[in-house]
Amino acid sequence: MQTTPEAYVEQVLSGQIIACKQVRNACERYVRNRASGDWEFCEDSANHAIRFIEELEHTTGEYAGRNFTLEPWQSFIVWNLFGFKRDGFRRFTRAYVEVPRKNGKSTFSSAIMLYGLLMDEEAAAQVYSAATKLDQAMMVFGESVRVCQNIGWLNEAVLVNNSTNNRRIVYGQSIYRPLEWNPNKQDGLNTHMAVIDEYHAHPNDDLYNVLRNSMGARRQPLLFTITTAGFNRESPCYKHRQYCASVLDGSIVDDSLFSVIYTLDDGDDWTDSKNWQKANPNWGISVYPRQLEQALTEAKEFASKEVEFKTKLLNVWTDTAVTWIPDADWKLCEDVGELVGPCYGGLDLATTGDFCAFSLYWPESGALKTWYFMHEEGIKRRRDAAGQSIRQWVADGVITPTEGNVTDYNYIKQIICELSVKYDIKDIAFDRYNSSQLVIDLQVEGLQMFPFGQGFVSMNAPTVELERLVKAGRIKHGGNPVTRWMMSNVMLRTDPAGNVKIDKAKSGDKVDGPVSIVMALGTAMQDVAKEDDGDFWYMSI
Repeated sequence: MQTTPEAYVEQVLSGQIIACKQVRNACERYVRNRASGDWEFCEDSANHAIRFIEELEHTTGEYAGRNFTLEPWQSFIVWNLFGFKRDGFRRFTRAYVEVPRKNGKSTFSSAIMLYGLLMDEEAAAQVYSAATKLDQAMMVFGESVRVCQNIGWLNEAVLVNNSTNNRRIVYGQSIYRPLEWNPNKQDGLNTHMAVIDEYHAHPNDDLYNVLRNSMGARRQPLLFTITTAGFNRESPCYKHRQYCASVLDGSIVDDSLFSVIYTLDDGDDWTDSKNWQKANPNWGISVYPRQLEQALTEAKEFASKEVEFKTKLLNVWTDTAVTWIPDADWKLCEDVGELVGPCYGGLDLATTGDFCAFSLYWPESGALKTWYFMHEEGIKRRRDAAGQSIRQWVADGVITPTEGNVTDYNYIKQIICELSVKYDIKDIAFDRYNSSQLVIDLQVEGLQMFPFGQGFVSMNAPTVELERLVKAGRIKHGGNPVTRWMMSNVMLRTDPAGNVKIDKAKSGDKVDGPVSIVMALGTAMQDVAKEDDGDFWYMSI
């Protein structure tokens, strides 16, 4: 027998259902609101919404073709959104739901939007699945299209158009369509209901505000925001989350906002599987312990995977920049590798006062060598703690000084040309947005120069691969002290899709060597991909 919303609340508050503080606060708020008498609660309306949703069907995965049975936590949300009223209209006009991946966000959101289109009796309703990119907006809308096409009575009731330039579901004079954010094209909206999926990926709150402000003429609108956690605590989503948390604990009163946040509690051990159910209300339904256990193995080994595990599978907000390869792991790779077979280069050129770094990577042996260059004035100017080490490294010959107050690129060209005679250099990657005459001169000398993008798409794969190779002991870097110092400075930045790259702005000090190493590894990887199947993942963007 399906757990009712009331029973769900009782089980959460009694501890029968393992729940985090935020979920308990949401349940306590519901109990207070029902007891206060300040709000009407129409069980018929709430049950009507639940019954409609459960008449719909799953369209993908193992449940395809089966009716959509709301899980207790989903029933609780619908019960709140459609039950509480004032003067006959719904109380909640905004909702914020935060839940990890694989908990059925798209299917659930789609069902609520279809209810708004078909069952609200709102004249000429405008319903939207909204996101910053069309692909994301299509996640929920596409699910709605499949539902309408797969269910006979729905297919007869609506007109579905899923062509590229005119995607929409029409019901009488009401319309439901995906909405990609465009600040020049979103005037004139008269929104009745909208879902914002993955709000954590939004760079600003423009879309949220436009949709909210466009609901002013509607009797009982709903702006339904559902998202996983993100990597940026400065984002509008995280700030909205903080506001919602304050509403849940009662420190802020906002009677038009419903919120529930599934996550871990402060102090919970994220590696302990006993805590995972707190963050995953679909535990054992669409989220399986074995999947998380397998992901945990990688998360314990790789810093980037740890961040992704916490954020996307446990709904814990993390910082965008995280530390990378531990020094202990890097030191275990201090062997000198054989410089045999073809090698690949990475060239990170200096801005004013910076290092220049040139790295070569030999895939056959895992050998790695990096040459550093810095102009004399820059060396003298370093009066901080690292400056003394830098001058010692110059004396030891692991940093090559060049005369004057700018780095002598001609000298670097000479060194690289000498190395190209000594070693079989296939390609040399360089940052095309910070290239110089040096790149042209090296091409004239017959070297293959490869423009390598510095964005997430280009840098993610070799960054992750370098960490993997170090963990496996398959890199042999020879113990260069400058590289070791720079590796300790590295902070990684993560984008909303979970891609990572070295963050020069956030890193503690210079990271030119690691950047050149990642680019060298990237050229080797793209060469393998080209030979295997032409999969040019590295796109220079």
